[in-house]
Amino acid sequence: MTIAVILSAHGSVSEKLLHTTEMIVGKQENVAWINLLPSENTDTLIEKYNTQLSNLDINSGVLFLTDIWGGTPFNAAQQLILNHKNYDIITGMNIPMLIEVFIAREHTHTIKKLVHIALQSGSESIKAVKNSLFSPDTKNLKKTSISTNQHNKHFNKNDKNNMTICLIRIDDRLIHGQVVTRWAKEYKINRIIVVNDEIATDEIRKDLLTQVTPPGITAHVISVNKAIRVYNNPKYAKDKIIMLFSNPTDVVRLIEGGSVPIKSVNVGGMSFSTGKQQIHNAVSVNSIDIKAFKKLDQLGIHLEIRKVPSDSPINLIKLIENIT
Repeated sequence: MTIAVILSAHGSVSEKLLHTTEMIVGKQENVAWINLLPSENTDTLIEKYNTQLSNLDINSGVLFLTDIWGGTPFNAAQQLILNHKNYDIITGMNIPMLIEVFIAREHTHTIKKLVHIALQSGSESIKAVKNSLFSPDTKNLKKTSISTNQHNKHFNKNDKNNMTICLIRIDDRLIHGQVVTRWAKEYKINRIIVVNDEIATDEIRKDLLTQVTPPGITAHVISVNKAIRVYNNPKYAKDKIIMLFSNPTDVVRLIEGGSVPIKSVNVGGMSFSTGKQQIHNAVSVNSIDIKAFKKLDQLGIHLEIRKVPSDSPINLIKLIENIT
């Protein structure tokens, strides 16, 4: 049997990419696609992967094709390939890559060779008609950064000998595409700190999270108590930081335990599960979350729902008031 292929991306991209490619090379066997909805997170996607894997012939191996390095589809797949030598992930999938993978796997029976074919075809297919990446007027270009927009007025900057916390974000996906491709560039940060007691003691999950940041940005996973100590360490005074949390309770603990000055908290995603109420297409809360958010509001902290910097902020407290 051929090597199994799973396409996964944000939104409905993977489904449409597969159908488009099949228009060119014909219907494919031992292939699956997975979409990522706004209300879903890494755990949800792992469940979807496992469901698809149970329906595929995986004896020859599995190739996961995803959209963004560090995005949720990539992060979920990364947890599944750890103990499988014949599993691998490629990011940046495109139609030329899919065409070559589907044709090559008919006679290629090793995952390593198929990955090499995919990487070569995917990169070679990216071309411009009039301009080259290596033309004289473009070779010295630097990556562009997104200018800070008017919605970022609640900047968590301080005047003491501490790190500058550019963004406090609650997102149970933690480090993923929106964080590394948009927020990190928005503030030109050099460090991402995940604050989570449970993951801080799990070496495997720590390693996976710290591997997905782009060049120039380091990632750390620490407990709430250690976050307080790190904030007060002058060693990091020149650093620009994004702090990521999976829930609002830990943010309250950070503030109360270490007097960390926070003006605003951004909420990017809190997935739905039993016992939660959905207040936004990407945010669901339970009674513990509501209590913590109300505490943050009482402390005068601005609470907004905003997936990416260019979105208009949504007042989270007003949404909570509608359900309480």
